[in-house]
Amino acid sequence: MDLDLAPDPLLAIPGPSQIPPRVMKALMRIVDHRSPHFHKLYRDVVDGLRYVFRTNGDVYPITASGTGAVETMVLNFVRPKDTVLVPVFGSFSRRLVNHLRRAGAEVIEVDYGWNRAPTYDDLRAKVESMGIKQIDVFATVYNDTSPGTVFRDLPKVVRWIKSYGALVLVDNVSALGGDYFEVDSWGIDVAVSSSQKCLAAPPVMSFIAVASSEAYRKADSVNHPSIYFDIKLMRKFGEKFETPFTPAVNYLFAIREALGIIREVGLENWIRWHIERGRAILNALTKAGLEPFISNDYYRSTTVLSFKYPAGVNPDEFRRTIYRFGVSISDGMDEVKGKAFRIGNMGYLTRKDVLTLVSSIIAVSLINGGNNASNDAIKDVFREVLNYWEPEQLSVGEG
Repeated sequence: MDLDLAPDPLLAIPGPSQIPPRVMKALMRIVDHRSPHFHKLYRDVVDGLRYVFRTNGDVYPITASGTGAVETMVLNFVRPKDTVLVPVFGSFSRRLVNHLRRAGAEVIEVDYGWNRAPTYDDLRAKVESMGIKQIDVFATVYNDTSPGTVFRDLPKVVRWIKSYGALVLVDNVSALGGDYFEVDSWGIDVAVSSSQKCLAAPPVMSFIAVASSEAYRKADSVNHPSIYFDIKLMRKFGEKFETPFTPAVNYLFAIREALGIIREVGLENWIRWHIERGRAILNALTKAGLEPFISNDYYRSTTVLSFKYPAGVNPDEFRRTIYRFGVSISDGMDEVKGKAFRIGNMGYLTRKDVLTLVSSIIAVSLINGGNNASNDAIKDVFREVLNYWEPEQLSVGEG
């Protein structure tokens, strides 16, 4: 089937996300990656990334997916035989374990299943009950999109885990810019993220923030086989505002524009927009009779909202019908596959988009007989969509 004339579906998946027109236009520019023009571009991008990571440390852009950034983090800051503590609460924390084992680490997993996230009290009690005396590295996902959970106690856990002398590595691919996250004030040594989630930029770029001298000392002691993902090379070239190898130059222009928009709006407001919008989507669909997959608010992600499929529906057919309405949502992953669908509350998702998203899901639920909400409840659904807060710069106002 030729889809060239068909409209592109609304992206309400856990990335890539909707992109502002200004960012798309910025993709049309390209320059020599060893030129003064590129040096200015590199400086601007790094300054913008420091702003969203909340760090005064170094940030390096990588032409790779978020998985490439995670691999960079593991290869450069974990030695073979290092004891690495990892809480596992979804597919991406499970993938992090696989990265670490391939690097030769001795991984201690603390399993939380698929419907909750670690808490400080529970994780500390589990670790102390194991009698663990040495932790070289604490590695964790902050926001695991597979079930839609977030590690809210991370700052408190970092303060405790530092008593072991551990280096702290964090995969925040899916929540940077969409929820509160601060590298320096939380004591994180290394963190990674990517472009196509809450930063509202095109996919293919990722970023690694190195915030401590301890992290660099560790990297100096690590030997690994990768050239492309070598932090030493990134640091050497970064000092002259370049990348070691040819980057996706036009995508860096797009990322600069996206980061500029976040600065215009203000990071606090950009994050608040994600939080308020996510709450509106959650409340609207709950009032319409759908059940959140993550029942505990404290564990529930802001940027990925998961809901149980309505009783009696075929999960694949449910999503296909929503796609026919012009909206793309995702199935659950691994243990959650076929049990819940996921909504990406990320990036440039406008009120008009939220109305389309919510209406489509409710419509398909009604078509399948899986919705018993009253008329008053349906009215409340759309009040949620109409009235959630959004930044002035991103609002159409009242006409």
